Amino acid sequence: ELPPHDGPTFAYVEAASGIANTAGVMIAECTCSAVFGALPRGSAGGRALLGYMELTRLALERCATAREAILLMGGLAVDHGFYGNTTEFGGAAESLCVIDTTEAWVFHVLADDTGASAVWAAQKLQPGHVAACCNMFVIREMDPDDTDQFLLSNSALDIAKRLGLWDPTGDT
Repeated sequence: ELPPHDGPTFAYVEAASGIANTAGVMIAECTCSAVFGALPRGSAGGRALLGYMELTRLALERCATAREAILLMGGLAVDHGFYGNTTEFGGAAESLCVIDTTEAWVFHVLADDTGASAVWAAQKLQPGHVAACCNMFVIREMDPDDTDQFLLSNSALDIAKRLGLWDPTGDT
């Protein structure tokens, strides 16, 4: 069960996923490869509740800014699990471009290694810069301490360290 919503509700346009709302938030999606995949609840062994379609619709219904949308989608994916279009390597994650009237962000989300939660990261585009929303993750370097430019799930660094994908000492 998702948490109750007590804020404003915005009208939005959707296709397979949410596209734009009346507050000026817009989302474009691209399916990506991922090292982890998850099955949706209701399928044999599935533990994840939300895919990108549901996340984008909830964000557009509830959020007035791109940053709010990223924090909501990331938080819901962590709390309730994220599944991609497939559990196969080639389609288990999403890259979303999330913009409003003042900011543009790139948001990446994939299932965590348990299949019951998620790992996500986001980077704000600097003024005058562009990003391609393509079928692969494009964020290459992050400063987790710079929360004006980067957002990251609380679990991301712990999972990366535990699996040997990141060394906090900077040696790898």
